[in-house]
Amino acid sequence: MPKVHYSLGRKILINLVPVGATLITVIVNSSFMKFFTDVIGLSPAIYGTVFLLFSIWNGINDPVLGYWADRKPFGARGKYAPLIRWATPVIGLSVIGLLFSSPNWSQIAIAAYLLVLLVIYEGAQTVLNVSFQAFSINTFLSMEERTQVNVIMNYINMVPVFLGGMIPIWFLTGNFSHNTLILIFSIAILLGVTLIAVGQMFIREDPDFYKHLEVTNGLKQMFKLAKDLFLDRTFLLFMVAFFFLQASTGSYFTGYLYYMDNVLEVSGLRATIPDLLTGIAQMLIFPMIIVMVKKYGSRDTLWMGISMAIVGHIILFFPVNYWIAAATYVVILSGYAFSSAINIPFTGLVVDHIEMKTGKRQPGVVRGIMQVILIPAASVQTLILSALLDISGYVPGSKSQPEEVVRAIRMGTGLVPAIILIIAVVLIRLIPINRTKEYEIEAFVESRHGESK
Repeated sequence: MPKVHYSLGRKILINLVPVGATLITVIVNSSFMKFFTDVIGLSPAIYGTVFLLFSIWNGINDPVLGYWADRKPFGARGKYAPLIRWATPVIGLSVIGLLFSSPNWSQIAIAAYLLVLLVIYEGAQTVLNVSFQAFSINTFLSMEERTQVNVIMNYINMVPVFLGGMIPIWFLTGNFSHNTLILIFSIAILLGVTLIAVGQMFIREDPDFYKHLEVTNGLKQMFKLAKDLFLDRTFLLFMVAFFFLQASTGSYFTGYLYYMDNVLEVSGLRATIPDLLTGIAQMLIFPMIIVMVKKYGSRDTLWMGISMAIVGHIILFFPVNYWIAAATYVVILSGYAFSSAINIPFTGLVVDHIEMKTGKRQPGVVRGIMQVILIPAASVQTLILSALLDISGYVPGSKSQPEEVVRAIRMGTGLVPAIILIIAVVLIRLIPINRTKEYEIEAFVESRHGESK
């Protein structure tokens, strides 16, 4: 038994950290393109460029901050927990600051202000994410417990994710003043900050575990580790497969907003209903995912689930009525539920695999190197959609759009993500970690670290 015991209740409470962070991330990723193009008046093409630069910075800073976090000594308050406490207020202040952009500024001024605050936000968000995931990977060693903890997170994530989706649907598809939007979004962001602050109070780290931890010393060893990673077939396939997976799932909600507002031309409650139905569907499907992971393994369960989303995106490409579109989004998000439940445990499994091959266990560095590739992937769909909108002649602030724009939105929310996910599924199936290999890796980790727990 671990010296720091995590009951079901405590597992729920520590997961308030990623839940609060998710609420803020959903608002940034799903709302800010619509907010800046329609409320502030920024060109979609300029926003897409800023978001791409932001995503590149996001990837570059991950290995550096991950290395810094892993090298931090275990102190009186732990190793990773103090970093979470420091990052929390910076995240809140930087995102709220973005809301105070003015339509009276020039396009360059708006873009510069947006980029600077996104860079600050992303630095703090990276510190929080690296620290929490490293803590989680080092605390829960088996895939069964990791999946359980991640499913718990996804369950309680339903409320903030629903709020993070409902708020932009309700307020960005209606006629509300800039000041009203500042108030509403600020309350939502402060809620996210509060959830993080409460959750981190229940994090406890085992000092004995970290006494037996080998880490890289200096940049020379870190670059050697990076080289070893990219020469490893398992790691390389994981990276490429998850790049395509992240490219489709990372910012799907931005397209959803445009689809509801400008293709179906609905707002308020009718735009919110599909989001509510998908939440209910995911709640029902999560227990099935746990059973499937136990029976088929993480890899095979993941590609089977993503195949559902492919079917949904293909349907969305064709002209359909409101209720068919709503049902289609339920299918798509049910498929995405597999990614939500499995991605983080699978990342931990890759960290275990790397330790098995190199003898080094550095979740912050490994995750950081992963993010160099994976984080920019989240902007791919947004960049493609913004380009399609710009080329087709999108009219900011208008619910009724030209037919060319409607077709562009259908392509950006249907055909494009379907093709991306098909590539992802093919690559996921090639990753050489089946259920048998999972057991082998778990046995190694338990034998090496179990006694320290």
